[in-house]
Amino acid sequence: MIFYAPECTFDHNTFILSEVESKHCIRVLRNKIGSQIEIINGHGGQFLCEITNDHHKKCEVKIINKTQHSLKQHETHIAMAIPKSSDRLEWFMEKATEIGINRLSLINCEHSERRNLNHSRLTKITVSALKQSKRFHLPIIEKPINFNDFINKYPKGYIGHCNLDNKILGKEMNQLIPFLIGPEGDFSNKEIQRAKASGYIAVDLSKNRLRTETAALSAVFYLSDIFV
Repeated sequence: MIFYAPECTFDHNTFILSEVESKHCIRVLRNKIGSQIEIINGHGGQFLCEITNDHHKKCEVKIINKTQHSLKQHETHIAMAIPKSSDRLEWFMEKATEIGINRLSLINCEHSERRNLNHSRLTKITVSALKQSKRFHLPIIEKPINFNDFINKYPKGYIGHCNLDNKILGKEMNQLIPFLIGPEGDFSNKEIQRAKASGYIAVDLSKNRLRTETAALSAVFYLSDIFV
């Protein structure tokens, strides 16, 4: 079983798990002194450990092997409007983490119906998906930003929208640059023109009209395949 400990570094030879992870390790999974477990820190560190103190609130381990996994040089970056339902955003981030997203930017658009989120809960779900998928780098979740501010920060990228336009197909994308996904009401015409004028390329992800989170997950699939 994999446990998450962002404070665990290569300087440690022993480590005490957080109360939450200790309880899961000892009370739920019933590990004992001498049991071997694996710790990841979300920064590429992987640690094979042996339990030396099986206290359910402060499980202590001895680190017996350390591995550093390098972060891939390219980044799968999705920038999406916050869906109306928090469940949909959480579903997206769980699946996108398993597939290979590295960064999520949350955008406030003209047609956005929701502009805030529970950042700590979304991070918790992302950590769970990280452990489940045996990845070693926790995706970055940026705080919500206005559409124009995002374009200023990232002047080039891809954009998915519902208007008739000259679009490339998803399979034709060949750059790992941010992919913009709009709210349920789509981007405004002004936002689409602003993005395209800056250097964004319109992409057709499907012949069907997709929900925000479905379009975003489709973009993750396409972007993750570019350098496979």
